Amino acid sequence: MDVPTNVLLPGERLLWSGRPQRLVFARFDWYQFAFGLFWGIATVVVPVARHQPLSFFSWAVGVSGVAFLWVPVVIRLRGRRGVEYVVTDRRIVLADRFSGRTRASAYLGTLPPPVARIRRDGSGTVVFSGFSRGPLTFLPPSGPLMLTGLVDVPEAGRVRDLIAWAQAGQA
Repeated sequence: MDVPTNVLLPGERLLWSGRPQRLVFARFDWYQFAFGLFWGIATVVVPVARHQPLSFFSWAVGVSGVAFLWVPVVIRLRGRRGVEYVVTDRRIVLADRFSGRTRASAYLGTLPPPVARIRRDGSGTVVFSGFSRGPLTFLPPSGPLMLTGLVDVPEAGRVRDLIAWAQAGQA
């Protein structure tokens, strides 16, 4: 568990740390990807296939539409790749693996109980039931992302139990 020392507050105990095991498209990412593909086909590929002259304006609209839809997906995936999840006896912290700076943190007392979606191999995602996507925004290099849970962590059931144990004040 290589946790940057500047992530922990004085007197805080580390309970668990880890990072996403794989990069997975969220449902919204798939929608953006599919719509971008449809947009690119409709604005660029179809006119070219019909041997119609493609003006600079229509080419720019097609390419910029695809970029507008696909760039946020790439930014989110890069943001997930560089995150380190840290669970302490008081907080959940999302830290940057490379710089060590804290991207977001939330006190356990302010979060609803954790719920785990566990796969057969034991890995999974820990989310907070009824979580409002409000105050926990953090800024990666190119835009806002939000803490909604711990995505694709190993031993998701154990992590959920640790968080619930710490929330109950037993840590």
